[in-house]
Amino acid sequence: MDAPPRPPEAPVALRPPAVAVPEWVRGLFPWRAVVLPWLVSRALAAVVLAVAGSSGGRLRLSGFFAWDGGWYEHIARFGYGPPPPDGVQTPWPFFPLLPGIVRGFDEIGIPGRGATVVLNHLVFLVALAGVYRLARRHTSGPAATLSVWAIALFPGSFVFSMLYPSSIFLAGSVWAFLFVEDHEDVAAAVLVAVVAMARPNGLVVAVALVFAVRSWPRALVVAGPAVVGVAVWCALCWHWTDDPVVFFTAKSSWGEVTLGNLLFPTADYGALVHFGLGVVAIAAVVVERRRLPAPWLVLTALYLLPPLALGVIGLGRYTNECFAPFVAFGNLLARLPMQLRGLLLAASAAGLVGCATAVIRYDFVP
Repeated sequence: MDAPPRPPEAPVALRPPAVAVPEWVRGLFPWRAVVLPWLVSRALAAVVLAVAGSSGGRLRLSGFFAWDGGWYEHIARFGYGPPPPDGVQTPWPFFPLLPGIVRGFDEIGIPGRGATVVLNHLVFLVALAGVYRLARRHTSGPAATLSVWAIALFPGSFVFSMLYPSSIFLAGSVWAFLFVEDHEDVAAAVLVAVVAMARPNGLVVAVALVFAVRSWPRALVVAGPAVVGVAVWCALCWHWTDDPVVFFTAKSSWGEVTLGNLLFPTADYGALVHFGLGVVAIAAVVVERRRLPAPWLVLTALYLLPPLALGVIGLGRYTNECFAPFVAFGNLLARLPMQLRGLLLAASAAGLVGCATAVIRYDFVP
């Protein structure tokens, strides 16, 4: 007998094809360790900057471009101007990379300051990926993840969402250390040169990496372009102002608060916050010094100790740009009970909210 006819099959619902995430993307930007801290911290910083910068019931975005952002935008539009007169704040203390980026966007028809802030957010994501990868090589997986959370939620981390070169400095320095460990010296040299043109003290990264390579030929490759770039900038400053280090001497007009006058004749509470954040970070590195590579200790000392003598205003921001203390924080947090580490990270996030609000609304200098 013939087999009975088979009933017709139910139609199969068509599903949209899944979006495949390339393996290298998942490896570079792990969700829990990098992307999630970035999303949480940047959303928090963006909300605070927007709300704190608003007034009269109208939402304003001026908080993203406040303080030094105004100087960088001025340089992008008008250049550095005449030589700085004594006792007057001028654009000369700022290095040319960030205003060059703003100007570049403007030249191609994209609003420069907004595009640069967006770029800073993306560069910060790359920086966090570098922090995680570098910490993972020298610590445990949980400690590396906590290092990323610590740097993303540190009270000074709101500047990574502003018109500042902090994201560029952090990303460039951490990836330069990674490339040196991988013996990719040319790539490291490019990043060190970028860092050196982003901030006046960017050359300290080159000095720290000289200790890392332990070879004069490699040191010349890694540090040479940065030294040449800064030398060219000094020559241009000399040509324009008769002062090759005008970016340093012009800072004398900015009323710095040093360790010697931090409390007397009256306490500067804003400077005390910067001082406190810097001291906590330095203390973490000292406690964890045996677990951190020696070049990281050199970078921390060169980047965070001079402001104690030259001016502590901004030290909290400089701390956030230096990755070594946050790997130390990650190590310390990993040894604590989960509830306690959660409380400490929540307290740090609250500090982020408080500092960002004080900076945008109450004239606290970042």
